[in-house]
Amino acid sequence: MRTIVWPGDAATVVAELRALAPPAAAVRDAVATIVGDVRGRGDAAVRAWTERFDRIVLGEEYAVPGADLAAARAATAPGLRAALELAAANIRAYHEREAPRSWRTTLPQGQVVGQEVRPVAAAGLYVPGGRADYPSSVLMTVLPAQVAGVERVVVCSPPREGGGVAPGVAAACALLGVEHVYPVGGAQAVAAMAFGTAVVPRCDVIAGPGNAYVTEAKRQLVGEVGIDGLAGPSEVLVVAEAGADPEWLAADLLAQAEHGAGAMACLADVGGTLSGPVAAAVERLGAELGLGHEQLVAVACPDLDAALELCAAFAPEHLELHLDDAPAVVPRVRNAGAVFVGPHTATAFADYAAGSNHVLPTGGAARFGQGLSVAHFERRVAVVELDDVAAAALAGAVATIAEAEGLRAHARSAALRAARPGEQS
Repeated sequence: MRTIVWPGDAATVVAELRALAPPAAAVRDAVATIVGDVRGRGDAAVRAWTERFDRIVLGEEYAVPGADLAAARAATAPGLRAALELAAANIRAYHEREAPRSWRTTLPQGQVVGQEVRPVAAAGLYVPGGRADYPSSVLMTVLPAQVAGVERVVVCSPPREGGGVAPGVAAACALLGVEHVYPVGGAQAVAAMAFGTAVVPRCDVIAGPGNAYVTEAKRQLVGEVGIDGLAGPSEVLVVAEAGADPEWLAADLLAQAEHGAGAMACLADVGGTLSGPVAAAVERLGAELGLGHEQLVAVACPDLDAALELCAAFAPEHLELHLDDAPAVVPRVRNAGAVFVGPHTATAFADYAAGSNHVLPTGGAARFGQGLSVAHFERRVAVVELDDVAAAALAGAVATIAEAEGLRAHARSAALRAARPGEQS
């Protein structure tokens, strides 16, 4: 764990931190080939790329049978099953609070305007799982789609030897009642959900985290489908002041490094007294857990203002506030995917069971993006209704603007409605 002394501006620090991220893999051309192949050959391409990359041969009908999902749920240890049920209840409750509603209002000229909120018909959710098992990612992606009212939820996750997907993924899908589960990973999974095949249903939105190939496939298919965002390596910024517990800080930093694949953790050391004790704790705990700490950095900040300047410029995925009056600082946070308030609020709680979503913007995207939400699975449809009085009241302004833009048919369309209020024109 190395320390950066505050140079006087946040931009210099952010440049150093972003330089720790691995260079973008040269995957664009490879993904374009896979996407084009799936577009042209459908399931035949999906099977071919799965055999090439995963060394798994998919059958003609490769959807995971419902009986297999139910069996995975039944085989889940009672403690894990109870934990998943608790997490699911909290995540569902969180997303139910954010769900928007349809509305109407009447404006001064008499026209009624509003919105209808409609779910997309089908959501494609990518759940990582080639070597690991992430039932939490099932909960985080499926539940906001279900709260939105999506009729068809489709889950793709890398295949396992012997067939199907990872046991925890299968169990979580069964727990949530997901019926459309496919043992396909990588760019071919994203392409299959985007275009649809004889086996995989076509989806309107694709969401969920994945590797560089998954992310690049989502990037290339924007416009063909909606996406939640383009996720990169996971990251955390921990803002702490004198008196914070070095062991707790070390654990939180290493928990982020545990994500691997370029994951980065930064301690904003307010006052500069924590870097040494935290570095020592990182060495001890890292050795105990077998975790490296090459991607861990401490920034010695002269005061809280400097730490918050760093946060605004870095726009971290996760922001922890280990401060005496952490709640009072939250309104001063401009850019973060999620804020964890107070020393007891480790990022790990929200990764699994606190209730908020763990699919968050990375790589500085928190400047303009936000975490996965119900809104990603909904469309807002504008509604406008005018009677003769409202049409007459608005027609003059509409015709004036249309004439100024040279759109004479627009002007005539509005003017006709004002010619004979209350009568058919």
